[in-house]
Amino acid sequence: MPLVNLSHYIVVQFRQQNPGADIVDIKAYCRGFRYVLEMLKMLPQTPEPILLTQIFAKLTSLGRIHNAFTAIEPS
Repeated sequence: MPLVNLSHYIVVQFRQQNPGADIVDIKAYCRGFRYVLEMLKMLPQTPEPILLTQIFAKLTSLGRIHNAFTAIEPS
């Protein structure tokens, strides 16, 4: 049961910023976050902060079931 308790805790925390999110949304977010980190290692320079925020918003929302609520809309 410890993993069930951990996943419940993570969902509750994640829903504070993403109402209606579920485990699948958290998995998609984490996968997208990892993709962004790996992509940044390949770039010669770190992008400007606003572009970096848009990249994170776009890639961490791919594969989600429920819509992501972000302050910056990815283009």
